Amino acid sequence: MTEIVDIICSVLNGERYLDQFLDSLSTQTHADWRLWVRDDGSSDRSMEIVVARAAADSRVRILHVGGPRLGIAGAYGWLLERAPRDAHVIMTADVDDVWLPHKIERTLDAMRRAESGWGSATPILVHTDLTVVDERLDVVHHSYWAHSALAPEPATLRRQIVRNLVAAPTLMMNAALREAIGATPAAALYQDWWYGLVALVTGRIVTVREPTVLYRQHGGNSVGARDPRVELGALLSTVANAFRGTPEFRRDLERLAGQAQALLDRYGDRLSASDRALVSGISTLPRRPFIGRKLDTLRYRVLPEEGLLRTIGILLRA
Repeated sequence: MTEIVDIICSVLNGERYLDQFLDSLSTQTHADWRLWVRDDGSSDRSMEIVVARAAADSRVRILHVGGPRLGIAGAYGWLLERAPRDAHVIMTADVDDVWLPHKIERTLDAMRRAESGWGSATPILVHTDLTVVDERLDVVHHSYWAHSALAPEPATLRRQIVRNLVAAPTLMMNAALREAIGATPAAALYQDWWYGLVALVTGRIVTVREPTVLYRQHGGNSVGARDPRVELGALLSTVANAFRGTPEFRRDLERLAGQAQALLDRYGDRLSASDRALVSGISTLPRRPFIGRKLDTLRYRVLPEEGLLRTIGILLRA
């Protein structure tokens, strides 16, 4: 008997994509899975589609219909708490993506190897690359990591706390990590960002350098590659956009600080002295005096791969 893989999925007005997503689950080479769905208050035909699939396929299970809207981190936190207690591994899914046929198999193999080395009691998160596609699933870029100028390794707390390295549609966690996560705090920015932070504090992150998902680039989830060249026009544009975007950046900095404080409150006793100083420094960034805030934002918020233009934008808005 193969191992059951439990998948949690929050649905909000996804009728345009649900059939393709569900079809991609049905073609997985690892067919022993269960999909657990929560409706986050859809106003379209999303749940009609899910109900019809559940009637036809017992692996599709509906946990809740009709909201209220909890937001992405809250909805997945709700699902994580209500997934079967005996689940050995849990994956997260977005309805606007398409899973490649080998996705579950490849990710589960990596998890098995990780647990054989570190033991199943070690909290482990496995994640993979994605292929970026447009609305029609035409390939935009073969690698999300390359397209967004994001290096997934080294997976360190210093990097994960300021920029999420883990894409939700690709991740798998084991039971030990689920236990370590517990209830997702309200201050968590996104579920994948929080799960990655908890994995680094309590256990391990494993990176599989292979795309397993067709990731749609559209509207709210649009990603873009950053041009590393420094040109005068780009520099002037960066300066202008930086000043226009200052209020939004400051709000994001407040939220980043709130997530850091939540991490410190819950897992501070597991952090080394240097990591505790890092997390504490980020948690107080918005309250620093003007010059100190800018210098510490450069110190904590900017990663080496950010590039000159992005670094200038961060500094101006801080």
